[in-house]
Amino acid sequence: MSRARGWVAVGVLVLLVAVVAVVLRARSGKDDDVENARLRTVFVGDSITQADSPSYGARPGAGSWVRYAVDDDRSPWAFDANVALAGQTLAQLAARFESDVLARRPEAVVIMGGTNDVLQGLPVDASAESLAAMVREARAAGAEVWVIGPPPIDRLYLRPVDAMAQAEEEVARETGATYVDLGDSLVDPDGDWLPGLSFDGVHPTPHGARALAEAVLDGLGQ
Repeated sequence: MSRARGWVAVGVLVLLVAVVAVVLRARSGKDDDVENARLRTVFVGDSITQADSPSYGARPGAGSWVRYAVDDDRSPWAFDANVALAGQTLAQLAARFESDVLARRPEAVVIMGGTNDVLQGLPVDASAESLAAMVREARAAGAEVWVIGPPPIDRLYLRPVDAMAQAEEEVARETGATYVDLGDSLVDPDGDWLPGLSFDGVHPTPHGARALAEAVLDGLGQ
Protein backbone atom coordinates (compact mmCIF):
# COMPACT_ATOMS: atom_id res chain seq x y z
CA MET A 1 0.00 0.00 0.00
CA SER A 2 2.80 2.43 0.89
CA ARG A 3 4.51 1.79 -2.45
CA ALA A 4 1.22 2.38 -4.28
CA ARG A 5 0.67 5.60 -2.38
CA GLY A 6 4.19 6.65 -3.31
CA TRP A 7 3.56 6.14 -7.01
CA VAL A 8 0.29 8.06 -6.74
CA ALA A 9 2.10 10.95 -5.07
CA VAL A 10 4.74 10.96 -7.80
CA GLY A 11 2.03 10.96 -10.42
CA VAL A 12 0.24 13.86 -8.80
CA LEU A 13 3.49 15.80 -8.53
CA VAL A 14 4.30 15.20 -12.20
CA LEU A 15 0.81 16.32 -13.15
CA LEU A 16 1.13 19.50 -11.08
CA VAL A 17 4.49 20.33 -12.66
CA ALA A 18 3.00 19.84 -16.11
CA VAL A 19 0.04 22.08 -15.34
CA VAL A 20 2.28 24.83 -13.96
CA ALA A 21 4.50 24.62 -17.05
CA VAL A 22 1.49 24.98 -19.34
CA VAL A 23 0.19 27.98 -17.39
CA LEU A 24 3.58 29.70 -17.39
CA ARG A 25 4.04 29.03 -21.10
CA ALA A 26 0.60 30.44 -21.85
CA ARG A 27 1.27 33.51 -19.72
CA SER A 28 4.65 34.04 -21.37
CA GLY A 29 3.09 33.70 -24.79
CA LYS A 30 0.44 36.27 -23.86
CA ASP A 31 3.12 38.69 -22.64
CA ASP A 32 5.08 38.17 -25.86
CA ASP A 33 1.98 38.83 -27.93
CA VAL A 34 1.31 42.06 -26.04
CA GLU A 35 4.91 43.21 -26.43
CA ASN A 36 5.00 42.31 -30.12
CA ALA A 37 1.80 44.28 -30.69
CA ARG A 38 3.37 47.44 -29.33
CA LEU A 39 5.03 49.98 -31.56
CA ARG A 40 8.77 50.66 -31.30
CA THR A 41 8.62 54.23 -30.05
CA VAL A 42 10.93 57.23 -29.69
CA PHE A 43 9.96 59.83 -27.11
CA VAL A 44 10.96 63.46 -27.63
CA GLY A 45 10.44 66.48 -25.42
CA ASP A 46 12.03 68.62 -22.73
CA SER A 47 13.13 68.13 -19.12
CA ILE A 48 9.74 66.75 -18.09
CA THR A 49 10.32 63.80 -20.39
CA GLN A 50 14.10 63.60 -20.05
CA ALA A 51 14.03 63.82 -16.23
CA ASP A 52 16.71 61.53 -14.79
CA SER A 53 17.62 59.55 -17.90
CA PRO A 54 21.05 58.04 -17.19
CA SER A 55 22.28 58.89 -20.69
CA TYR A 56 20.99 60.33 -23.94
CA GLY A 57 18.52 57.96 -25.57
CA ALA A 58 18.45 55.63 -22.58
CA ARG A 59 15.46 54.35 -20.67
CA PRO A 60 14.65 57.06 -18.09
CA GLY A 61 14.65 56.71 -14.35
CA ALA A 62 11.91 57.23 -11.79
CA GLY A 63 11.61 60.95 -12.52
CA SER A 64 10.20 60.54 -16.03
CA TRP A 65 6.62 59.71 -16.89
CA VAL A 66 7.88 57.65 -19.82
CA ARG A 67 9.16 54.91 -17.51
CA TYR A 68 5.71 54.27 -16.09
CA ALA A 69 3.82 54.71 -19.34
CA VAL A 70 5.75 52.07 -21.27
CA ASP A 71 5.54 49.56 -18.40
CA ASP A 72 1.75 49.72 -18.28
CA ASP A 73 -0.31 47.07 -20.09
CA ARG A 74 -2.48 49.81 -21.60
CA SER A 75 0.46 51.35 -23.43
CA PRO A 76 0.68 51.01 -27.23
CA TRP A 77 4.38 51.87 -27.04
CA ALA A 78 7.46 49.68 -26.82
CA PHE A 79 10.39 51.76 -25.61
CA ASP A 80 13.10 52.42 -28.19
CA ALA A 81 14.69 55.69 -27.06
CA ASN A 82 14.11 58.82 -25.03
CA VAL A 83 15.74 61.74 -26.85
CA ALA A 84 14.23 64.54 -24.78
CA LEU A 85 16.54 67.38 -23.72
CA ALA A 86 16.02 69.82 -20.87
CA GLY A 87 15.25 73.43 -21.70
CA GLN A 88 14.31 72.91 -25.34
CA THR A 89 11.45 74.61 -27.13
CA LEU A 90 9.41 73.05 -29.91
CA ALA A 91 11.56 74.84 -32.49
CA GLN A 92 14.69 73.32 -30.97
CA LEU A 93 13.11 69.88 -30.95
CA ALA A 94 12.18 70.31 -34.61
CA ALA A 95 15.73 71.34 -35.52
CA ARG A 96 17.14 67.98 -34.43
CA PHE A 97 14.08 65.86 -35.19
CA GLU A 98 15.45 64.17 -38.29
CA SER A 99 18.84 63.27 -36.83
CA ASP A 100 17.70 62.29 -33.34
CA VAL A 101 14.27 60.81 -33.98
CA LEU A 102 13.68 59.82 -37.59
CA ALA A 103 17.18 58.40 -38.01
CA ARG A 104 16.14 55.68 -35.56
CA ARG A 105 13.33 54.65 -37.93
CA PRO A 106 10.69 54.39 -35.20
CA GLU A 107 7.28 52.88 -35.72
CA ALA A 108 5.85 55.56 -33.44
CA VAL A 109 6.84 58.96 -32.10
CA VAL A 110 5.53 60.58 -28.92
CA ILE A 111 6.00 64.33 -28.56
CA MET A 112 5.50 66.21 -25.32
CA GLY A 113 6.68 69.79 -25.66
CA GLY A 114 5.69 73.42 -25.41
CA THR A 115 6.38 74.03 -21.73
CA ASN A 116 9.53 76.06 -22.43
CA ASP A 117 7.75 77.94 -25.23
CA VAL A 118 5.11 79.01 -22.71
CA LEU A 119 7.63 79.91 -20.01
CA GLN A 120 9.63 81.99 -22.49
CA GLY A 121 6.52 83.73 -23.83
CA LEU A 122 7.16 82.62 -27.42
CA PRO A 123 4.45 83.17 -30.07
CA VAL A 124 2.07 80.24 -29.99
CA ASP A 125 1.64 80.19 -33.76
CA ALA A 126 5.37 79.77 -34.36
CA SER A 127 5.60 77.02 -31.75
CA ALA A 128 2.62 75.25 -33.28
CA GLU A 129 4.24 75.33 -36.71
CA SER A 130 7.36 73.68 -35.31
CA LEU A 131 5.19 70.96 -33.83
CA ALA A 132 3.32 70.54 -37.09
CA ALA A 133 6.60 70.16 -38.99
CA MET A 134 7.68 67.31 -36.69
CA VAL A 135 4.38 65.52 -37.03
CA ARG A 136 4.38 65.81 -40.81
CA GLU A 137 7.95 64.51 -41.05
CA ALA A 138 7.24 61.56 -38.78
CA ARG A 139 4.06 60.60 -40.62
CA ALA A 140 5.82 60.93 -43.96
CA ALA A 141 8.39 58.46 -42.65
CA GLY A 142 5.61 56.00 -41.82
CA ALA A 143 5.48 56.51 -38.05
CA GLU A 144 2.36 56.91 -35.96
CA VAL A 145 2.44 60.09 -33.89
CA TRP A 146 1.01 61.02 -30.51
CA VAL A 147 1.08 64.62 -29.30
CA ILE A 148 0.78 64.88 -25.52
CA GLY A 149 -0.72 68.13 -24.30
CA PRO A 150 1.57 70.34 -22.19
CA PRO A 151 1.54 69.60 -18.44
CA PRO A 152 0.30 72.29 -16.05
CA ILE A 153 2.31 75.31 -14.93
CA ASP A 154 1.48 76.82 -11.56
CA ARG A 155 -0.15 80.25 -11.48
CA LEU A 156 2.83 81.88 -9.79
CA TYR A 157 4.64 81.84 -13.15
CA LEU A 158 1.82 83.79 -14.80
CA ARG A 159 2.18 81.54 -17.87
CA PRO A 160 -1.03 79.56 -18.47
CA VAL A 161 -0.76 76.60 -20.85
CA ASP A 162 -4.31 76.79 -22.22
CA ALA A 163 -3.46 78.52 -25.51
CA MET A 164 -0.57 76.15 -26.18
CA ALA A 165 -2.73 73.12 -25.42
CA GLN A 166 -5.42 74.33 -27.82
CA ALA A 167 -2.85 74.99 -30.54
CA GLU A 168 -1.28 71.54 -30.11
CA GLU A 169 -4.68 69.87 -30.28
CA GLU A 170 -5.43 71.74 -33.50
CA VAL A 171 -2.07 70.73 -34.97
CA ALA A 172 -2.75 67.08 -34.15
CA ARG A 173 -6.18 67.26 -35.75
CA GLU A 174 -4.88 68.92 -38.92
CA THR A 175 -1.87 66.63 -39.35
CA GLY A 176 -3.47 63.30 -38.50
CA ALA A 177 -1.67 62.79 -35.18
CA THR A 178 -3.39 61.58 -32.02
CA TYR A 179 -3.75 64.28 -29.40
CA VAL A 180 -3.71 63.21 -25.75
CA ASP A 181 -5.44 65.58 -23.34
CA LEU A 182 -4.03 65.30 -19.83
CA GLY A 183 -7.37 66.22 -18.30
CA ASP A 184 -7.63 67.70 -14.82
CA SER A 185 -6.43 64.83 -12.62
CA LEU A 186 -3.08 66.56 -11.99
CA VAL A 187 -4.37 69.93 -10.86
CA ASP A 188 -6.38 71.61 -8.13
CA PRO A 189 -9.40 73.84 -8.89
CA ASP A 190 -7.05 76.77 -9.55
CA GLY A 191 -5.03 74.86 -12.13
CA ASP A 192 -1.92 74.34 -9.98
CA TRP A 193 -0.24 70.97 -9.61
CA LEU A 194 -1.78 68.96 -6.79
CA PRO A 195 0.34 68.85 -3.60
CA GLY A 196 3.25 66.45 -3.91
CA LEU A 197 3.12 66.15 -7.70
CA SER A 198 5.58 68.96 -8.51
CA PHE A 199 8.58 70.35 -6.67
CA ASP A 200 8.61 73.72 -8.43
CA GLY A 201 5.24 74.18 -10.12
CA VAL A 202 6.56 72.98 -13.49
CA HIS A 203 8.47 69.71 -13.11
CA PRO A 204 6.89 66.61 -11.58
CA THR A 205 8.28 64.76 -8.60
CA PRO A 206 8.69 60.98 -9.03
CA HIS A 207 5.18 60.65 -7.61
CA GLY A 208 4.06 63.32 -10.05
CA ALA A 209 5.73 61.45 -12.91
CA ARG A 210 3.65 58.40 -12.08
CA ALA A 211 0.52 60.55 -11.97
CA LEU A 212 1.47 62.17 -15.27
CA ALA A 213 1.89 58.75 -16.90
CA GLU A 214 -1.51 57.76 -15.55
CA ALA A 215 -3.03 60.92 -17.03
CA VAL A 216 -1.42 60.12 -20.38
CA LEU A 217 -2.73 56.56 -20.36
CA ASP A 218 -6.18 57.74 -19.34
CA GLY A 219 -6.05 60.23 -22.20
CA LEU A 220 -5.27 57.44 -24.64
CA GLY A 221 -8.57 55.84 -23.73
CA GLN A 222 -10.64 58.92 -24.50
